[in-house]
Amino acid sequence: MAAPRIIGTSTCFGLVAAQGTMEVTSTQASGTSNKAEAKNINGGTSTVVYFGKKAEYNVEGFMTATNSVTIGGSLAPTNLAGFNGLGAYYLEEVTLTKSSEDFTKLKYKIVARDGIA
Repeated sequence: MAAPRIIGTSTCFGLVAAQGTMEVTSTQASGTSNKAEAKNINGGTSTVVYFGKKAEYNVEGFMTATNSVTIGGSLAPTNLAGFNGLGAYYLEEVTLTKSSEDFTKLKYKIVARDGIA
């Protein structure tokens, strides 16, 4: 695919790099955490703590080589700035889709949890 020509305000468009053994067609990233609040004598919130932070990545694409990653194995996602710093990334799910009418597809679910190295 030829590089797109963006007219007007510069924004991010498309995907640039591969991920492991696939040519990426889509990515999705989300982050969650648990929250506890302490209330003061007037019932207002005086302290908030966030814990149990978790980042989840879903990466889909077309397979370019033999899938060499295993469930539970380490696999750092690429091109996902802003979701770094939680710890190590682990592969929780792998979906392999083959069809007589399409290319072989891979889908990875990669999870990072706060404090797990």
